[in-house]
Amino acid sequence: MGKGSIYIVGYMGAGKSSGGRRLARTMNVPFVDTDEALTVSSGMEVSEIFSAHGEDGFRKMEHQVLRELSALDGTHVVATGGGTPCFEDNMAYMLSHGTVVYFKVAPSALIPRLMAKRKNRPLIEQVSEADLPGFIQQHMAEREVHYKQAHITVDADALDGARLDLVSQMIAQHGAFSP
Repeated sequence: MGKGSIYIVGYMGAGKSSGGRRLARTMNVPFVDTDEALTVSSGMEVSEIFSAHGEDGFRKMEHQVLRELSALDGTHVVATGGGTPCFEDNMAYMLSHGTVVYFKVAPSALIPRLMAKRKNRPLIEQVSEADLPGFIQQHMAEREVHYKQAHITVDADALDGARLDLVSQMIAQHGAFSP
């Protein structure tokens, strides 16, 4: 079918999980979410892992799950956590084991998305509503250096069917997938 998986990277709230699921359906391949796989393998929710092991412990577990998912047979669309490409050698690993697609969303579009879901996001749950826009802009800027290494960058402010079809075509042109 192709080589490796399609890894979706981007900041939290960028639509990696929802857009990744739809992209997988468009491409007729399985979808996997690293956070969901980590929750299943650990028996704990992401917020519980952060509480019990801290961010460093979470990132080590996430690193291991990424490798386990990469060992699956066939092509998969893999939605990663927002910090996955920023830790250890995860981005280099994904770049060498498949096609990396960056779902890029403007901070102004992320703020309302994340404001409503702060309680489910360990990195921002303690950030006040007033401080959230500044935090997102600064945090995104720090992570952008990793995200920009992706093979393909997609404006993901509005991922409709036509845009997902275009993403699928770009992945095929990259040589990672042939329908």
